[in-house]
Amino acid sequence: MPNPLKELFLKRYLNLRLKLIRHGERAYNFADELKKVKNILVLLPVGHEYEEATQDFLKQLGAIFPQGRVTTFVKSTLRKSDLNWMGVPNDTYLKVIQDGQIDLVIDLNQPQDRIVSYLVALSGAPLRLNLAEGEWDDNYNLHFRLPAGASPKQQLAHIGRQLQRLVSA
Repeated sequence: MPNPLKELFLKRYLNLRLKLIRHGERAYNFADELKKVKNILVLLPVGHEYEEATQDFLKQLGAIFPQGRVTTFVKSTLRKSDLNWMGVPNDTYLKVIQDGQIDLVIDLNQPQDRIVSYLVALSGAPLRLNLAEGEWDDNYNLHFRLPAGASPKQQLAHIGRQLQRLVSA
């Protein structure tokens, strides 16, 4: 049974934390930074992890970053032991993500997900890419947008092309 008071508190807490986290104090040469990428974390939307377009995109990432390691994450895989009493990933879980020394985080959730944006913001990754516009765009520093109505397959292909172009520059 959902607790409306807990949900309200959680929403306000995450909104405040996400607004207080400041990224971008450093200017990036994205082409140079992308050439150094070794560890990539792709945050997949629930239920889409096995779709053909997603699998093709993950293979494309492997080709773009042959020296890199691609890891995926789906919010539904969070266990109760990974969360604090509010339902937010706890410090231990965040430390595991930070210890992975992620160079590039790609958030494929549409619309943006508050918990996933929180993970991205606290991941420690210097490059944070999102697919959807939203309230927490400040936590991302790479945005590749297509016109509204583009299919997920077209969007993923566009991201792949843009990353390839920057890596090849």
